[in-house]
Amino acid sequence: MDKQHLYDGRDDTEDITMTTNQLQLVETKASYTAVLLGPETSTITCPHCGSTVKTRVRYTTTARTHIAAALCGFICCCCCIPYCSSSAKNTDHFCPNCLKYLGTYEK
Repeated sequence: MDKQHLYDGRDDTEDITMTTNQLQLVETKASYTAVLLGPETSTITCPHCGSTVKTRVRYTTTARTHIAAALCGFICCCCCIPYCSSSAKNTDHFCPNCLKYLGTYEK
């Protein structure tokens, strides 16, 4: 604890003693840079662990995948094509070091 002597502006010579606790406030700001993730692996700096990595991708089926499968089934009787390729799937990107989710490329 620090003691501060303050002059209150009065004419008498009496000082006011005030006891204060010094607190140090540290302001931190999280800064995230928008990174455009594509349909393939991308080289980025992970916002979670800070490593520069090549992302690990996982392809996930969406309603668009099912619609493409239905259209392929009506047109050429081969509805499994959209499920076997990544062209009609979303691409989820993950950091290979900390395994955190980084973003999705939606098709």
